[in-house]
Amino acid sequence: MMRTENFKMLKLDSKGRVCLGKLIEKGVSSYKAYVDEDTHKVILEPYVEIPIKEAWLFNNKGALNQVRKGIEESAEGEVQDIGSFSKYISENE
Repeated sequence: MMRTENFKMLKLDSKGRVCLGKLIEKGVSSYKAYVDEDTHKVILEPYVEIPIKEAWLFNNKGALNQVRKGIEESAEGEVQDIGSFSKYISENE
């Protein structure tokens, strides 16, 4: 179901473009566009980009599930202090 209570009327410019600046949420870097063949409505799905060095996590379902599980456990107070990890820090990174 589409929410329409906060709509804005957008006009095409001379080249047939629409400016979305007034509609874009903070942090959105791109949109995937779909056209509903039945209604001819244009649907924009917002995307945010992530740094390439973090993309591995989203491509590794097992690791991503472990991170999500850890976040859930932490939110539920299931935490355990296992001390400092400072001895594993490398000066080259």
